[in-house]
Amino acid sequence: MKRVFTLVFVVLSVNAFAQPPGYYTSATGLNGQSLRLALRNIIRPHTMLSYTPGLWNAYYTTDVKPNGKLWDIYSDIPGGTPAYEFTLGTDQCGSSGASAEGGCYNREHTWPQSKFASDTPMQTDLFIVYPTDYIVNNRRGDNPYGKVGTASQTFTNGSKLGNNTYSGAPSGTCYEPIDSFKGDLARTYFYISTCYRNDSSLFVNWEMANQVSLAPWTAQMLLEWHHNDPVSKKEINRNNAAFALQNNRNPFIDHPEYADCIWGTGDCSSLLTSGLAMAQNHFSLYPNPAADMVTVEWQSVKGNEGAVVNVHDISGRTIYSYSETSGSNKVLISMTQWPKGVYFIQVITPAGAATQKLLVE
Repeated sequence: MKRVFTLVFVVLSVNAFAQPPGYYTSATGLNGQSLRLALRNIIRPHTMLSYTPGLWNAYYTTDVKPNGKLWDIYSDIPGGTPAYEFTLGTDQCGSSGASAEGGCYNREHTWPQSKFASDTPMQTDLFIVYPTDYIVNNRRGDNPYGKVGTASQTFTNGSKLGNNTYSGAPSGTCYEPIDSFKGDLARTYFYISTCYRNDSSLFVNWEMANQVSLAPWTAQMLLEWHHNDPVSKKEINRNNAAFALQNNRNPFIDHPEYADCIWGTGDCSSLLTSGLAMAQNHFSLYPNPAADMVTVEWQSVKGNEGAVVNVHDISGRTIYSYSETSGSNKVLISMTQWPKGVYFIQVITPAGAATQKLLVE
């Protein structure tokens, strides 16, 4: 049976994913470094957690799977069966305690601590530090992320170490996560480069970045990962849980288009609304994520009938457009041919325009 969901639209940033109304208002209509600075001022400073027990305790809400086990971006298999799973707390370990994969989990700084001298608040930022398998964490070490040519070691979920063959990347060993987590890590790096853009003196140069600014090859690779592995429900849940603890969010989870507007060719000024009328017309939001079919419904005002509905993918391409002129205030859209991921649905009426995020699973 096909599931039908009804979406209603509010202006750009809404509370659908637990972000406060107006959280990104100061970034609206900006591009490039102006957008990056505006986002930095929104998400920094934030509440700093302790390393111990702050991070350990946080993982009970930020990295818990639906079955109660731990999410591990280095060893898990979303939608599949991993070789092992960790029990929160029970399988926790520190700097030692495992001789093989699956022994225990510890805290992985996705941007290596050695690249910011283990300084704060980076050392305990939940958007940097994930719980991961001790052995895979140890083997990855300070190596950059990249595209492995010949693997020197392959881990149980398919992630691997080997020579970096990504175009423009320095030669040497890199770690390549599985495809299902590449987008997560890309958005993590976008966050770090944005949140700490004014703290460059705390960072050192390394293969992936000049202090906190992403190297050209890094930005190109991470944008590819960002597009090919769109925001997942797991990331949305983690973003909300981290926000409850740190009082800041990862903008690139809430607004994936921001990455292209800073490091790519996107134009976020095109997402400006043409008025507040639609936000004030009490559009409702029915279950989101959606699947198979989606009903877009708007409030029509006498004398202001008609609407245009556009759907954009994460790269900003228009994949669907519909003009309603018969007086109806809804349209049913089939999504059966759409890849899973994040889309932006725009409704334009004489009363104004609004854009809302849709997650297709």
